[in-house]
This record gives sequence, structure tokens and C-alpha cells, in this order.
Amino acid sequence: MAAAGPQDRSPAVKPPEEEASQDKLSDEAPPLDEVRRKAIHQPKDKSAKGFYGDKGMVDEFLCEHVFRRIVADVELAKLRKGPTEYIDSKSRAVRHADMVWKAPFRDSWLYVVFLFEAQSRVDWLMPVRILLETALVYAELAKDPEVRKRRKLPPVLPIVVYVGTKPWDAPTRLEEMLTEEAKAFLPFALGHEFLLVSEVEEARALTRADTPRTAGLRLRYARDRAEFDEALATLRELLPEDSPARRALVEWVRSSMIEDGAKEEEMAKLQELEDLASPVVDTWWAAERREARRKGLEEGRLEQQATLVRLVRRKFGSETAEGLAALLEGAADLERVAEVADLIIDCGSGRDFLAQAAGALA
Repeated sequence: MAAAGPQDRSPAVKPPEEEASQDKLSDEAPPLDEVRRKAIHQPKDKSAKGFYGDKGMVDEFLCEHVFRRIVADVELAKLRKGPTEYIDSKSRAVRHADMVWKAPFRDSWLYVVFLFEAQSRVDWLMPVRILLETALVYAELAKDPEVRKRRKLPPVLPIVVYVGTKPWDAPTRLEEMLTEEAKAFLPFALGHEFLLVSEVEEARALTRADTPRTAGLRLRYARDRAEFDEALATLRELLPEDSPARRALVEWVRSSMIEDGAKEEEMAKLQELEDLASPVVDTWWAAERREARRKGLEEGRLEQQATLVRLVRRKFGSETAEGLAALLEGAADLERVAEVADLIIDCGSGRDFLAQAAGALA
């Protein structure tokens, strides 16, 4: 089963203002955020948030990825959800975190906050985004009467659960984003880091799936029908009936099938975990369905490239558009192609655009 494609969770960027020149974008051309959305799979992020909104899944995750690294006397049995909505005291703007969990230390008033962010696209600005969210969490924690009384803050552990398939090659630490000249100021700079866990890499390394979370990973990133069925059987046996992860897993499979060309009305039949053993899923795994998916992805890739070339022709002219068409020929990585859409906005000249596009597609 295909894993989630990368996603840019930043606010949609609007096209530049229309000008009375060849730079003007026609009314026929779709907005750039619409072009980029073709490679963005929001249902996968929603599913990942649902998966880690399950206490049992978070408990298993923390035991595997956190407490093997950090020796901490934390009572995971008292793990509970924290608020995910924060209001900036100055701007009054509302920001949301994906998931926040809290657990107390034994024999102490202190607790540790786990800030989870589900991410399906490699984002080089992730350390900045995590820094902002962590700061908002701390601002909220500072309102706690016990924190104010003691004037001590609890630890916040930021965790990025990466559900994309492209290897993560972006920084995980703010310090890594600084220029060489700026590193002279490191004693005064923030060295904020987040814990990155790539689900697809973890799933590929599993030799068996005998816990709810490992079975969930095997189901979501299954490479063949046997692996999918084995994981499904384990989940049906181990996951409690009221587990939020059940619905999250169904949403993941359903969105995967829709991405691969299945009709949404057919996918509405998939509501419960048991439904993943239905004939609808049998058809999806059939060889002819896989071939149809391949053809559909190829058609989508060509359509996406044609749209980008048309937009570039409108902004930079035919010569730049022809140069882009040559660069896109044979480009199969939809993530990298989607990044080119950003460059149409960011670049001021056709020469600069082609130079950066060549780097993005290399």
C-alpha cells in the first residue's frame, strides 16, 4: 500500500498580483495552491493525528522512542491529553498544535509535556515551527498556579512523527539552520531540537507486528496483501473496540484508496476496522487495480507538469516555459515537482527560476 505523500502544512500562498504584462496569470490558470494540493494528502495527516490521539498508541510510542533514550521517572499510567489551542496574548491569534500529552513525575509536582506534530512533507522550516509551538505551550504552562508559585517550568519534548516516504533531509535542530557566520553567536542562540521519528523507516525495519502500534504501522505501510492481512488480523484482536486508532486506520486506508483512483462513494462503505476485509479492499489489492493506480498517477503527473509550464509561460514567457518543460521531462518525484510551484512565486526572473528549479528537481 502506498504511503502518504509529503505535505506542506504551512498557510496556502496566493499568486502574485496580476499585472498588465506577460507576467499576468490568466483566469483560466488554476491558483498555485490548487496545483500544490495535488501532491498534498491532508487526510493522511488527519489520520496520523487520530492514531496518536489514542492513549495506548502514545504510551507504546513513548516507551519505544523516548524512554529508551531518556531516563525519566514518569508515570505513563497517568498520561492524559493537554490543550491544543493557544491564544497569543498580544495578537490574540489562535494557533493549534496537533497533539499534546502530559504525564507527571513520580513523587513530584512536576510533569513532562509531549508535543506531537504529524508531518507528511519534508519542511526545512520545521525547527522554527516547532519553536513557535513550544513557546506557545510554555506561555500556557506559565498560567498554571503551581508553575507560577515555584517559578519553574516543566520540560516540553517536541516530537515530529513523519509519515512521508521521501527521506527526511531537513534540519531537526535550529542550530543547523544558521549560516557559518551566524554560528559565532551560538552561545546566545537557541539550539532547539525536536525528536524526529520516520514511520515508514520504522515500519520497513519491523520483522513482526505483535503490538497495536507496530501492527498499525505495518497496515498503513504494507507492501503486499499478506503483510496487510497479517497486520489487520493483529489489530482486530488487540485493539479495543472503543480505540480511536481504529477509525484513524480506516481513514488512512480509505484516503490511500481514493488517492489511487477509487471512487469516494465506494469508500464510504469502509467505516469500521472489520470492513478492511471487505471485497472493496480485495479489488484495491488486485493486480489490475495496481496497474490502474500506476496509470492514474502517471496521468496526474503529466497534468501537474502541464499546469506548471502554463503558469510559468504566463509569468516568465515562452523561453522559460520551454526550459522548465525540459527539466520536468522524466521527473517522477511528485514532491520535488510540487516544490517548483513555490518557486514561481518566490523568483523574480525566469533565469533565477530555472536555476532554482534545476536544483529542486536534481
